[in-house]
Amino acid sequence: MSPKRVLLTGAYGFIGSHILDQLLSFSISVRAVVGSETEREALRNQFPCTTEAELDFAIVPDADLLAPRAYDDALIATSEPFDTVIHTVCAGSSEEDRFSHFVNLQSDSKKSFLESVRAFAPRVRRVIITSTLTLFARWLQSSEVESQARFNTSSVQSVAAADPEFLLATCRASDDLVNDRLWKYIEDERPGFDVVALSAPSVYGPSTRHPRKIMDLEEGNQVIWSIRHTASNQRAVFPSDGISYYADVRDFAFAHVQAVFIPEAGNRRFTIAAGVMSLQAVSNILRTRFPELEDRLPPGGNQGKVAISRKFSKDLVDSAPASAILGLIKYITIEETLVDVTKQLLGLEHTVRGVGSGAG
Repeated sequence: MSPKRVLLTGAYGFIGSHILDQLLSFSISVRAVVGSETEREALRNQFPCTTEAELDFAIVPDADLLAPRAYDDALIATSEPFDTVIHTVCAGSSEEDRFSHFVNLQSDSKKSFLESVRAFAPRVRRVIITSTLTLFARWLQSSEVESQARFNTSSVQSVAAADPEFLLATCRASDDLVNDRLWKYIEDERPGFDVVALSAPSVYGPSTRHPRKIMDLEEGNQVIWSIRHTASNQRAVFPSDGISYYADVRDFAFAHVQAVFIPEAGNRRFTIAAGVMSLQAVSNILRTRFPELEDRLPPGGNQGKVAISRKFSKDLVDSAPASAILGLIKYITIEETLVDVTKQLLGLEHTVRGVGSGAG
């Protein structure tokens, strides 16, 4: 399999922008799907040396992401049709309070996307689907409004502290249900392409763009930002979604690019996980590598640390297939991830202070 033309959804996002960066480094022609003209201009400026043949764009407004066949126009083949599609966009949070509704929302939106690929991009031979286990955890957290009103920490954090295996298993089960429905679609409809499902428990890492405001930070990196500003008399909770296993966004992007090229990845699921990230690990690394932050980090010891079992089932977090087939043999270490993120956060802090003081 030697793809020359890839359509990438969510290209402006945290994960999507890293995938785009790596695809272009392989001289692959990419159509990047973004949410607005502003995002298109930002990516064009971010990759000023690319030609239109190397990088072109399609716009699907955020408000239309859940609409049936939202990506039809983006998928219409040009003179060089797509042979691979990478879909990083997930349906937004559901306001429904039932698990079944949440799963249906996720599976229906992805199935609709596969139907569009089949109808409008007949030369596609592989579709790569992205998910993170934090998706369900965030939905569970937002659905527990009453619990959040009563307690300082959310129900997700409470469950994670008491039984992290249960939370991880629950999140994995939701991901399994969504993917099982996609596989059933492939078996029933035989659309002419295979599917690769790539999942990470949670994702951290530096952005491809310099963040200029706190809201620019991916959710996980916002948590690292908050840890650096935890007062000594406050109890820091990490991770906020209760998923301690993580992957660096650059490794996650690498797995996507490998899935574009490797035939053996077809119709398989892969979990991308480098290990466990805990509050104590974050605090210790930041304290060692950035001693100037000492008075802005949580106190030593295990205060605020999410309980971590050492007996997680391999069925829940098994990165062996990703190593064997996708070549993810060596992961970026937690220290490398945190150092690179913190350097960006220090730059962001300088920018925020400058704006606050009227500079710039």
